[in-house]
Order: sequence, then structure tokens, then C-alpha cells
Amino acid sequence: MAYIDDEGRRVKEAMPLEGLRAAITESMTRSKRDFPQGTGSAELDITKLIQFRNEVNEKLKESGKKITFGDLYVKVAACAMEDNMDLNGARIDNQLIYYDDINIGVAASINGVLINPVIEHADQKDIEEISAELSKAYGYLRKGKLMRVKLEGATFTVSNLGTYLIDDQHPFLVPPQACIFGISRNRVLPVYNDKMEIVPANLTLFSLTIDHGFTDGVNVAKFLTSVNKVLQDPWTYMYHKAEPKTEEADV
Repeated sequence: MAYIDDEGRRVKEAMPLEGLRAAITESMTRSKRDFPQGTGSAELDITKLIQFRNEVNEKLKESGKKITFGDLYVKVAACAMEDNMDLNGARIDNQLIYYDDINIGVAASINGVLINPVIEHADQKDIEEISAELSKAYGYLRKGKLMRVKLEGATFTVSNLGTYLIDDQHPFLVPPQACIFGISRNRVLPVYNDKMEIVPANLTLFSLTIDHGFTDGVNVAKFLTSVNKVLQDPWTYMYHKAEPKTEEADV
């Protein structure tokens, strides 16, 4: 119900903070309060990733399937994490936990609510498998069928804002995860090539926020270096599938 507040402002509506919005508020408050965070960024050329996507989507055209940049960035993150497993963890009850599984939470705005479907064992799936799994998850979430989607068990998170008008993002950690990978929009800018010629390049800012209670800034640089390696050879990495873990673990 509309009303005038104590300072003379017309209020359209007042709603209680509850449900998913309350859960997000609690999680982000805990993130900033209990986890000392630092973010490093690098502007990287995604021209080859764009070429790869165009080629794959041309191949998939008759099937009606389509690979999105969001799909690609999940696989990029999984490949980079394989090289940087010391970041694949969490700080829980004064313990540093290191995971063998690479389970990626994908930050998504569905029906106006931030929610993170989880791609388990993303390192063991190729780009087409990840794309199909994410598409299926988004379909369930749009219909409100949360019970049909894996929403727990992520070892780190990817936040892709590349479809929005944002050049730089410093995403908050999702407690108790040790890092979160952020992607901003692509921009076509002039750069010098190896021959010192000015050419257009597709530049995107990639960021990694870490828990400084878990790791140090140098590992941000290592992770982003691995990201660039994947971006420059997507034909190899997008169809790379890690071998499943076979060691027995205590449950």
C-alpha cells in the first residue's frame, strides 16, 4: 500500500525481506564480514573463443542447439582450475579444505532472483555437455522447479555479466568458497599485434576474487594466466575431458 514516509517521500510499496532475497542478504553479509577479499583482473583477447563458438554453432545449427558465451566461460573456468587446484577449496571452521572435484556454481538471474545452479565435475565434461546441462537447469528454474536442479556442492563460482553494460566487476565470494571468477562485457578495441601493427581485438576483463584467509594474490595471477592459455586454444580445451577420480575417499 502506498504511503508518505517520515521524510515526505512517496513510497509505492514496502515488502518484507524474506525468502531467497533474505538468504542472499545473509550470505553476502557473511561474505564481506568474515572473508577478507581481494580481486585481480586481466583484460584478455577472446577473438579465438569467438571464432570457435561460431564454428561450433554452425556445426550444431541443424540440431537446434547453440553454445552461449556463458557455457564457454564455465568450461574455461574448469580448465583453468585444473591448473590451479590450490584455489579449489573453502575455509570452514578454521580449516582449509581442498577439493578434488571441480563443481562450478553458475551465478544466474532467473525470474529476477539470483540463483546458482551447479555443474558437477565440469572438468570431466566437454562444452556441449556443459551447455546441454545448463540449458536444462535454466529451463527448470524458469518454471520454478528448484528441486530438479543441483544447487549445492559447488567448489567455486562463475559470475558472467558479459551480456550487460559493465566493463569491470569485483564479485563477492560465495561463502565458504575460496574464489569466484567474474567476466565482464566484450569490447572491440585497437591493439598492437606482434608486428607492431594496429589491429582490432575482442577484449574482455576477467576477474578473480579470493579469500585472503585461504590463499594469496599471486595465485590470482596464475589462474588468469591459465584462463588466457585456454582462450588462445579453445579448439583443444573446450573438448578436453579430465579423467574421473578413482581414489576411494572416506564419506
